[in-house]
Amino acid sequence: MIKWTKKVPIGFKIFGIAISMLVLLITLSYITSDRATKVSHELTAVSDYLIPLEEFITKIDIHTLQQELVLEQVWRIIKSRSLNLEKLKKEQEKFKEHGRQVEKNIALATQLFDQAIEKTETKHSLIDFVDIRSKLKSIEQDHSRLHKQALEVMASISETKDTSEFKFLQKQLDKEEDLIDSYMISLLILIENFTQRSSRLVEEHEREVLHFSRILVMVAIAIGLLFSLALTKNLVRPLKDLLSKTRSLEQGNLDAKVDIRSQDEIGDLADIFNSMVHEIRKKERIKATFGQFVDPRIVDSLLLQSKNITDKGEKQTVTVFFSDVAGFSAISEMLTPEGLVNLINQYLTLASEPIIRYHGVIDKFIGDAVVAFWGPPFVTAEEHANFACSAALEQFIQLEKLRRRLPDIMGFRKGLPNLAIRVGLATGEVVMGNVGSKKTKSYTIIGKTSQVAEEMESSSKKYGTQILISQETQRLTQDTMETRKIDFLRVKEKEEPIEIFELLCHKGELSSTEKEMRDIFEAGLEEYLKQSWQKAQEHFQTCLRLKTDDKPAKLYLERLQHLQNSPPGDNWDGTWT
Repeated sequence: MIKWTKKVPIGFKIFGIAISMLVLLITLSYITSDRATKVSHELTAVSDYLIPLEEFITKIDIHTLQQELVLEQVWRIIKSRSLNLEKLKKEQEKFKEHGRQVEKNIALATQLFDQAIEKTETKHSLIDFVDIRSKLKSIEQDHSRLHKQALEVMASISETKDTSEFKFLQKQLDKEEDLIDSYMISLLILIENFTQRSSRLVEEHEREVLHFSRILVMVAIAIGLLFSLALTKNLVRPLKDLLSKTRSLEQGNLDAKVDIRSQDEIGDLADIFNSMVHEIRKKERIKATFGQFVDPRIVDSLLLQSKNITDKGEKQTVTVFFSDVAGFSAISEMLTPEGLVNLINQYLTLASEPIIRYHGVIDKFIGDAVVAFWGPPFVTAEEHANFACSAALEQFIQLEKLRRRLPDIMGFRKGLPNLAIRVGLATGEVVMGNVGSKKTKSYTIIGKTSQVAEEMESSSKKYGTQILISQETQRLTQDTMETRKIDFLRVKEKEEPIEIFELLCHKGELSSTEKEMRDIFEAGLEEYLKQSWQKAQEHFQTCLRLKTDDKPAKLYLERLQHLQNSPPGDNWDGTWT
């Protein structure tokens, strides 16, 4: 298509197609009308002029023949023995009447052809009409001369009774009659030829109309095909390209770009699409950049609500995760600054994976410590505690991966530090929202539950456990997780001590020995709380026989030695101070 058509709006293109088809239709109608007019003229010439003319010629011929019969009758009267003047006079009157009829029909025919000559619009018809008109004139003149001579002779015979002139007249009349007959025959032939030619012209015009109709139909088809190809190229193809790129964008291809081939509505649509993809890329870059510092779901929320961000917090029940690397200060002294940052980054990357996989929100990194939480609107109220426990258990799978990388990180293979982590989980109510100054904010959680989770993590060092969880967390996960009751712990800002549990594994993963040891430990703890020191001691010693390195059992045996010497009293709440 011509380049300038790329700037023409689609509406004008479609209007142009309609106008082109309309022009072709008008052209076809004009040609058909023109040929139909010519056919009409030919048929009019035949019906309005030639057919009436034939009638007039027939009448002229009949009256001329009647005059010939009258002259024969006059000849018989003259040849009779006695000239009957009365009969001669009657025949003379008949001759006059037929002559008047001939003149009348010649006059009518002449008048008719004068009209035909005046109204005809075709050259060949005009020539034929003029030719016929001249033949009529010749017939009129010859008949007038014959009629006049015949009347003069009959009048002379009536007066002088001399019949000698009639023989001479009869010879002249015969010549005149032959001449008139020849004119009549040539006139009839001329009319017949005219009629035949008119019929041929009608047929030719009909063929021309059919021929032009076929040509215009073919032209219309060709133009339609050309416009279809042009529309396919400049309308359908860009739309298909736009649809393909839209589907590609839907599948996550942010490099999708539509080529702008025109400056019409399709071109505008392609430009809008490219602008939209550009904006999506910008947002994705923002998400990718800030996703390294802020949870991507929070970034999504901020991008979607960028015009309606408020500082209002909301209360939610969540499960808070707090983890820390044991003895990290000693490890950091063994590394260069670059090596230390590399180790921290490697660890935090591995530690973050289970949290993200189980839909947790990483609140912050504090050195080597990780703070995260689960709760609405990111996960449901029924799921957050289970997700947090699953993520906590997988921390130790990730820790094994980090240990295998230590030689490459530290730069040596012998004397590697024994990396260990502790995790604390607590479930409770917090305030969640955007916190910070007017210029710098952080989406975080505030509340006692965060402090309890940190207490759980720090208490793990005392009990020698890996994961400690609060009583509420254990209650929410008792159908899905295996736990061991460890102690009653007094935490800051809480009047009553809380029960704390060790998270062991998912439900059903404990071996029979581990399950037996867990049950004996909890039985010993019950005796411990009843101040049945001897029974409690026996239970904890049994635990050590089943698992020699069980640190909580060792801790309680140490406590029992002290409590047996210094009992706590009747109001003891089970806490160790």
